[in-house]
Amino acid sequence: MDYNITWRKKDKGWQFIISFKDSTGKWKQKSKQGFKTQKEGKPVIENMLDDLEDEIENQKHLNVEYTGITLKKFSEIYLEHETLYREQNTIEMKEYSLKKIEILEDMLLKDISNLDIQKCVDTMVKEDLSKQTIKNYLSMLKAMFNSAIDQFDIITSNPVTNIKLPEDKGTKEKTALTQAEFKNLLDSINDTRLNLITLLAGSCGLRIGEILGLKWSDIDEINLTISIKRQLKKIKKKKKYGLGSLKNKNAYRVVPLSDNVYNELKNFKNTNPINFNDRLFNFTNTASMASRLSELYSDKGYDISVHELRHTYATTLIANGVDFKTVAKLMGHSVEQTIKTYSHVTDEMMKKATQTIRSIF
Repeated sequence: MDYNITWRKKDKGWQFIISFKDSTGKWKQKSKQGFKTQKEGKPVIENMLDDLEDEIENQKHLNVEYTGITLKKFSEIYLEHETLYREQNTIEMKEYSLKKIEILEDMLLKDISNLDIQKCVDTMVKEDLSKQTIKNYLSMLKAMFNSAIDQFDIITSNPVTNIKLPEDKGTKEKTALTQAEFKNLLDSINDTRLNLITLLAGSCGLRIGEILGLKWSDIDEINLTISIKRQLKKIKKKKKYGLGSLKNKNAYRVVPLSDNVYNELKNFKNTNPINFNDRLFNFTNTASMASRLSELYSDKGYDISVHELRHTYATTLIANGVDFKTVAKLMGHSVEQTIKTYSHVTDEMMKKATQTIRSIF
């Protein structure tokens, strides 16, 4: 690598400037300042030279076909590729993420820097987006830039690194109803369909998409179980709701039914005509149903979502001594995910255990 180093006094200290030729033969510069002596800066120079040599070597292997590609054009290629392998909801999340940096869409992909991404994040912070929401967007964007590095050989480094994020404002703790509160909520819902959906979420731990994907053939009236085999979700390419595969392999499961839940299902079946496709419910949109239920619960005095009723189900099981492995299987989670999500329950159980130990010994 052709380069030379110069030093100059700056801000009561020393600054070094490395002038070097990049992979195209153009001269460029990198600098760093704030050193009390030149000797103090020499190790930093050595590290920077090593990094530059690696970067220039990597650039020699870049795909020249994409040399002048913009963020907008690459994102189109990337999304078209991802659509073959990802669920429609994931594709839409990636599209939302790209909208957050659309101000950069006319820039060459290779010219987008960490600072450019940071400015976009600063805008998100001004929009009062939560830290977790911003992290979700950045995760999607980081995956796209990694693809530009590993699959397309367009760039050598990912600009979505070392991004400063806002401080945590404190996340809303997941709500879990007591069994008395859950019963009161059910008693207050007169619509039989919405009542049964609520019951299945809070007494079986089902996701809203799983509930709306249920068929009567999934219910085993002899063993009193319900098999989760599909969900109502957005289908790839069509971008319309339809019955499809579950979230992951853990989501395929068999959940036991209590006598109460089975009787409610039986009553519902006897009083409602079975539709031609054997589905329990004819609703066609999970998002609108989730929103409708949240409004309903709020009107009844409960600040809870239908998804959080799964939280009620899991919390109740753990608090009553069901082990994490079993709860994970019933929820369609991994054991690690279940422990992480419900660690607060074990804290409460530890307090009870402490009291029990003290009373015994």
